[in-house]
Amino acid sequence: MIGWGTTFWLPAVMVGPLIRDLAISSEAVFGGITIMLLVSAAAGPRFGRIIDGGGIRRAMVAGSACLALAMVALSLSQGLAGYVLAWVLIGIGTPLALTQAAAAAMAQLAGPKARQAIGVLMLLGGFASTVFWPLAAFLDATYGWRTMCLVFAAMHLVVCAPIHFILLAPRPAEEPVRPQPALRPAAPPLTAERRRSAFILMATAFSLQGFITWGLPLQVIEILKAYGHSVAFAIFAGSLMGPAQVISRLAEVVFGRTTGILTVGVVTAVVMPVAVVLPILGPESALLCGAFVIGYGMSAGAMTVVRSVAPLALFGRETYATMSGWLSLPQNLVFASAPIVYAFVMRHWGPTPTLLMSFGAALVALGTMVMLERRFRNDTSA
Repeated sequence: MIGWGTTFWLPAVMVGPLIRDLAISSEAVFGGITIMLLVSAAAGPRFGRIIDGGGIRRAMVAGSACLALAMVALSLSQGLAGYVLAWVLIGIGTPLALTQAAAAAMAQLAGPKARQAIGVLMLLGGFASTVFWPLAAFLDATYGWRTMCLVFAAMHLVVCAPIHFILLAPRPAEEPVRPQPALRPAAPPLTAERRRSAFILMATAFSLQGFITWGLPLQVIEILKAYGHSVAFAIFAGSLMGPAQVISRLAEVVFGRTTGILTVGVVTAVVMPVAVVLPILGPESALLCGAFVIGYGMSAGAMTVVRSVAPLALFGRETYATMSGWLSLPQNLVFASAPIVYAFVMRHWGPTPTLLMSFGAALVALGTMVMLERRFRNDTSA
């Protein structure tokens, strides 16, 4: 919650003060997320090999320290250069503390229950915007956004880093030699050709789905306002994203063990195009707009679990972080474009083209996810 709440979710609520005090455009503010994703994409494969080599504890502690340093840099920034530097540091810290290493740590700690553990991790992460949007607004109004950043830096150092250091400490000598049960012994390793096919399909489906989930939520409030809804309603409806994500992730944790992760991915991918088209069908309907936010949140929430668990299920625990790192390369390149593309389309063409763009991407993601599930439903081990 601290990691995502102080990084990805920050520009959406702080765009006004950042534009005012740093003299930068709204595209530049949201472009910070693009920088984060590009840097993470470049660093992901190398960090993945380090993590798979047994460096999870060091990686996560270093990641928390890097994110703390980024918050300090942001608090001291006076313009675009300082703002960019802060997001470069966030980009370095993200795979170390928030994505690859975090999921690999769950796989290491939970063993055969890794899918449920990753689901719980994503479940708690769904509260990030719900907690940190009002917290950031309060700290900014009370102390100013620069002090707010220093408070967030302290959270990374005082809360996150010690948790990683303590919980990921080396196990007792007898524990590593204890054989760990395979996630599903009946599933043989994929051949090189099938691994390549699985990688391409996952990269395509996850990238397109992520294009929506990294770009659309930052514009939800503006979309609802553009359709004539009040600011109060737009903020209230937007706040429903967090609980919707939590509900879908909770459902995956509770019921997912009886359903293949790729099947969950297909169901999740079906919900997204239905959700994003609802405001177009009834732009003035509060009910449809509320259903749009809830449906989007549920699809996006469950898909984060699918993106984390599917590589583990198909490629195995031994190379999980490495393969996740390689998957993050195309994904992050697409994700990086999302905030800027969505801001541009929304600013120049309005809410309906923005949602139609989301609908098209969601349909292609759905088709690719169906192909992945049909080809590899019997090869998953989680």
